[in-house]
Amino acid sequence: MSRSPRFYGYLYFLIASIFVYFAIQQNNRTEGWDIFTIILMAVAAIDYMIAFRYFALAGKKDNDKKE
Repeated sequence: MSRSPRFYGYLYFLIASIFVYFAIQQNNRTEGWDIFTIILMAVAAIDYMIAFRYFALAGKKDNDKKE
């Protein structure tokens, strides 16, 4: 069963938000930016980028259906 791009957009957005939460917790625990915090933020940024691409794809599919 194929899911819509919007579903995957929300999924990646949720995963990215979880990574941001963990990065904030790690930053508070170590009281500074360490390599693990930076890696968590980088993964979150990549996941947000993927989510926004899926949202754009969903919008494009909606526009194609209207035409």
